Amino acid sequence: MSSGNSMSKHPRNALTLSEEERELYLYDRLPAGGTDEEDGGLKLKDYWLVIVRHKFTIILFMLIALVASAIATSLQTPIYRSSVKLQIDREAARVVNFEGVTPREAAYSFDFYETQYQLLKSRGLAKRVIEQLGLESSAQFKAEEKSSFFRDIKRFLSGDSNNKSGNTETTNSTRGLENLLLANLTVSPIKNSRLVVVSYDSPNPELAAKVVNALAKSFIDTTMERRFENSSYAKNFLSDRIKQVRANLEESERKLVEYAGEREIVDMDSKQGILMQKLEAVNSRLTEVEAERIKAESRFQELKANGADGSDRITDNEVIQSYKERLAELEGEYQNNLQIFKPAYPKMQRLLGQIEELKRKIADESAGVQSSIRSEYQAAVREQAMLQSRMADIKGQILELQRKSTDYQALKRDVETNRELYDGLLQRIKEVGVAAGVGANNISIIDKGEVPGAAYKPNLKRNLQIALIIGLMGGIGLAFLFEHLDDTIKSTVDIEKLTELPALGVIPEVRLRNDMDSIALKILEEPKSAIAEAYRSCRTSLSFSSPSGSPDVVHITSSMAGEGKTTSAISLALIYVQAGANVLLVDADLRNPSLHNELGLANDSGLTNYLVGGVKASEVIQSGVIEGLYLLTTGPLPPNPAELLGSGRMMDFLGTATEKFDLVIIDGPPVLGLADALILANMASATLVVVDAGVTRAGALKGAVQRLRQARANVLGALLVKYGQGHSGYGYDYQYDYNYYSYAVDDAEDQPKLAS
Repeated sequence: MSSGNSMSKHPRNALTLSEEERELYLYDRLPAGGTDEEDGGLKLKDYWLVIVRHKFTIILFMLIALVASAIATSLQTPIYRSSVKLQIDREAARVVNFEGVTPREAAYSFDFYETQYQLLKSRGLAKRVIEQLGLESSAQFKAEEKSSFFRDIKRFLSGDSNNKSGNTETTNSTRGLENLLLANLTVSPIKNSRLVVVSYDSPNPELAAKVVNALAKSFIDTTMERRFENSSYAKNFLSDRIKQVRANLEESERKLVEYAGEREIVDMDSKQGILMQKLEAVNSRLTEVEAERIKAESRFQELKANGADGSDRITDNEVIQSYKERLAELEGEYQNNLQIFKPAYPKMQRLLGQIEELKRKIADESAGVQSSIRSEYQAAVREQAMLQSRMADIKGQILELQRKSTDYQALKRDVETNRELYDGLLQRIKEVGVAAGVGANNISIIDKGEVPGAAYKPNLKRNLQIALIIGLMGGIGLAFLFEHLDDTIKSTVDIEKLTELPALGVIPEVRLRNDMDSIALKILEEPKSAIAEAYRSCRTSLSFSSPSGSPDVVHITSSMAGEGKTTSAISLALIYVQAGANVLLVDADLRNPSLHNELGLANDSGLTNYLVGGVKASEVIQSGVIEGLYLLTTGPLPPNPAELLGSGRMMDFLGTATEKFDLVIIDGPPVLGLADALILANMASATLVVVDAGVTRAGALKGAVQRLRQARANVLGALLVKYGQGHSGYGYDYQYDYNYYSYAVDDAEDQPKLAS
């Protein structure tokens, strides 16, 4: 290692940021989505980007579907379709002004038309057409058993057992022929009309027209036959019912007469009216008596509760009041004389006798009033009980009369019902007899089936369109399946969600011109290139990672080998050197070193020689690749890398290096499976995890970060490398032009000077 000014500590202001760099850093930290309102549309964009990323899979699937459809179409036998148009009315034209035996349908009866469509596809109608045309011996008809590819698929998907024309029966059987005819028959109602189109498909155009016309005619004939059969059946049924109803009518009339004679029923309505009048009169009198009884009971209860003095009848009695007034006078006179005469005086004795006589009279009169109140109450109670008994008796008579009336009316209604039913059946059998002789048809042929001049299918254009849609949907489904199965890290959003670490930079994917080219060389030759600006943005993020600026010792690692940590370490070191810093780049991967190969350096001696002792650090540090950049390779590979890296000499080395260099960058080993990276992460001021976009798996990254945190490492964040356009849209949009943020200095001044 050279001495002098080249090894002197560079001033810390060499790592300070310019105003343009600060703006670039702040811009990088902003999400491309901007506001929350705009973020709401990102999911749709993500779906579109999934399709774009897997566009070749989708295109390939579509091409396969198109080729398969074209081949299948070319193998199909041409099919001809002949159609007949029918008009189906709910009712036939009326010749007579009464109805037949077929039921009338509602104005908009869905059931009626659905029934007609099912009758058109019935097995009985198919059998009739086969017999009428002699199709059981037709070789052309049996040849249709060789169905096309798409017809087989249609039958399989529909699951219609009626469409199976050869699985359980042969074409020689009647059922097999019926299935064959129905499989090629199509019934298509015309919306908002009473018209229906019946079509038949066949490889033979003449046979198609012949079958569909015969089917339409047979359908009309069977409809007419059903009407005549219904009329005949109805006439026989009505005749039997008339006999039964006549017998019922005679029996009900006999029961009515017998019941009226046994109960002596003449006029039940007038008798019931008299009883109701009596009931009303008794009820009215009962209401009055109840009111009188309540008053008498109130007086009686008042007398019992308060005594004679508390009763209004006693208080208001004039005789008692006069006695009381006279008593008061005598008692007053007695009290006045008592002041003059003694009680034994004759006058006093006379007064006392008069007083006692008045008290006896008052008591006798009060007793009489009390007896009157009690008698009135008892009389009211007796009258109320009598009226209630009378009312119950009248009600019983009314109920008995109503019971008799109910039975009588039931018998009477039975007679009336049987008579009405008998008259109605007589009238109906006459109408049916007339209607049976009138032919009423509600089905007519609008257009007969003609011999088709061109094949109906296969339709190559339609099949290709269907195949295109199926291929597109299938390809998109595969694209989302592949996307779901892909657990690699593709964006800064993935990193932040998985590890809660900030993304300190996003390095775009660079296509090198040849095997001799490298990213480091590109940074040196093109300092304003996109990748140089990306690493410069990472340097800016590191400068903001702590209040004092960039950390002294930065440990760069990754979850697995081959993710770009060595390239990132070299590139980051070059960016710091271009900013004027003295940087020491240390290759600490003592198991699989690659720094010397990347930079074309000798690796005869290095870090291991210093750690085992015997040499000074200055003897193994190399310089001369670029001014300001110093390198320490691994040297010979040791048998005990973890012990060497965890030794005290390693700690002493880092302490000394931070005093002599502005920044020490350690290119460490991968985290998973090794203890080396954890030891270095614990020693370094900060650790930066490199993530290869589209390569690093989520589980590996999560496990690596967890191990680093368990080792109490200061993990500042992650660096996403090899970020291509195929990954855009996963997180922030980093596709802006880094060259826009160029430094306001000449290119010649920015270009670092190569050492001799």
